[in-house]
Amino acid sequence: MKILFVFPVPIVVALLLNEVRGGKLRKFIQSAIYLPHFLSWVVIAGIFIAVLSPSNGAVNDVLGIFGLQPVSFMTDQGAIRWVLVFSEIWRSAGWDSLLYLAAIIAIDQELYQAAEIDGAGRFQKILYVTLPGIIPTIATLFILNAGLFLNTGLDQAINFINDAVRNKIDIVDTYVYRIGLQTGEYSLATAAGLFKAILGMLMIVSAHLLSKRLTGKGVW
Repeated sequence: MKILFVFPVPIVVALLLNEVRGGKLRKFIQSAIYLPHFLSWVVIAGIFIAVLSPSNGAVNDVLGIFGLQPVSFMTDQGAIRWVLVFSEIWRSAGWDSLLYLAAIIAIDQELYQAAEIDGAGRFQKILYVTLPGIIPTIATLFILNAGLFLNTGLDQAINFINDAVRNKIDIVDTYVYRIGLQTGEYSLATAAGLFKAILGMLMIVSAHLLSKRLTGKGVW
């Protein structure tokens, strides 16, 4: 879910930031969206638990205005995965957009001038100049992220997990933590961790070969 829903967001954020012309406004937006990256998952989990509380959380207060029943998002098996996805987007999208912004800045400005001469508007310049210019960066980061598809993040999972939703957000890292540090089955924990690493490497190689075939760009 993270690759599908989280990976594209920094690209969109970078494209939107690049279109903000006001210097002060742009700096303010960047500061606001970069800040969550420096918060620990303990703090972020506390924020989301408070905001999504069924009794006095802001989200359920809004739902109540529309006559909807409160939802216990943190213990709802249908909602908890979306909570993880949204919290990851909130924490990392701004910071991850820096790489794409750097790639956008490196695009030759004469390409934009030529597009303007041809009558291209903002959207056409994004579609035909900006996006093709950052394809190598997108391809490289997609390949690297493909190797992390089993890595939801131990810190995030531990801080959001509870008995009501454990079977929905239990991941390899929490399984290794449980059997290794809590039950002392170190050999099994090592084997599970090794399996995850090998599978991640296979995913990186597969994504590299696919990217080379589709875009001509890869990690090596």
